Amino acid sequence: MTSWYQSLIPNLRHHSIKILQAEWVRKPLAVFFVLTFLVGCSTASSNSTSFVSGDGSTTVLPVAERGEALVLSGTTLEGDELSVDQFLGKNVVINVWASWCAPCRQEAPELKAFHIENPDVQIVGINTRDNDPAARAFEEFFGITYPSIVDPDGSKQLVFRETLPMSAIPTTIVLDKSGRVSARILGAVTRSLLVQVVDEVNNG
Repeated sequence: MTSWYQSLIPNLRHHSIKILQAEWVRKPLAVFFVLTFLVGCSTASSNSTSFVSGDGSTTVLPVAERGEALVLSGTTLEGDELSVDQFLGKNVVINVWASWCAPCRQEAPELKAFHIENPDVQIVGINTRDNDPAARAFEEFFGITYPSIVDPDGSKQLVFRETLPMSAIPTTIVLDKSGRVSARILGAVTRSLLVQVVDEVNNG
């Protein structure tokens, strides 16, 4: 499959010198695309959009340790207001992602497939430290149809600090049907792993 960012900046390799000399000055958005994809996911910094990439480790909390229902709301990339409590009675998969993160691109087809195959589970994205046009292009390229809350400064992730705090992008959180934080996956996910974790959450 052609890399999705190559569809945004055609013939990047053959025209890199021209871009460096002229296009980058006139088209700052193109600069953003190129730089963020070259950076990828690396060590976190308070002044950078880069982040530590997870190792796929999974934590599932026993029912007795799940605490209160999660309070999380915000505006989606489409401009709609969303709150996770509107999905009470269903499992919710919350995926923190960014268009500049290579593992996020790796897992996007898996999340899409899981979303299609498991209509009884709601996926909600948290698009963090990102550029709105790049995030929208990411969704369009990968055919993502579930909503994503906009999180430009990373503050939305703080709601998890008392339960299963995030230390990587991507990170995926699973809520039980009562809306409680129940599981965390650090790093890119697969649909089979998500099925397994959701089952463990429901049978825990």
